[in-house]
Amino acid sequence: MSKPLTGIAAALLSCAMVVLAPQAIAAEDATYVMPSGKFTSCGPDIPGCEHVMLMGDPASGPFQKVYRMKKGFEFVKHWHSASENLVMIKGTVVLNTEGGKEQKLRAGDFVHIPANLVHWGACPEECTFYLGIEGPDSFNVVEK
Repeated sequence: MSKPLTGIAAALLSCAMVVLAPQAIAAEDATYVMPSGKFTSCGPDIPGCEHVMLMGDPASGPFQKVYRMKKGFEFVKHWHSASENLVMIKGTVVLNTEGGKEQKLRAGDFVHIPANLVHWGACPEECTFYLGIEGPDSFNVVEK
């Protein structure tokens, strides 16, 4: 049976761990985005939708945005080639997934939508949500 470290031995070991432990050095500064006043239209073909880019590049890799939709906005049936992570900020989104049941998401709720899963929904009231896409942007509409 081993004996517990004495006070001096424990102190020396603690000092050695502090001195030899790698130091955390940030490779870059924190990124701050204050969305207020920075929302832009999602495009002329998507009335009632606004967004703010937080970080990343939708053309080449993962990215994060905040979306804001007007009351009554509807998401067509679609899928993405990368997974999505959505966190509700304000309002309600009613979300449907192929093979799943309708879900009502409110402020603070989270949903992970796997790549290639067909989904659609609506905002019965004005809604705002964070969306992180785990790869380049793709929006593939399912034909009716």
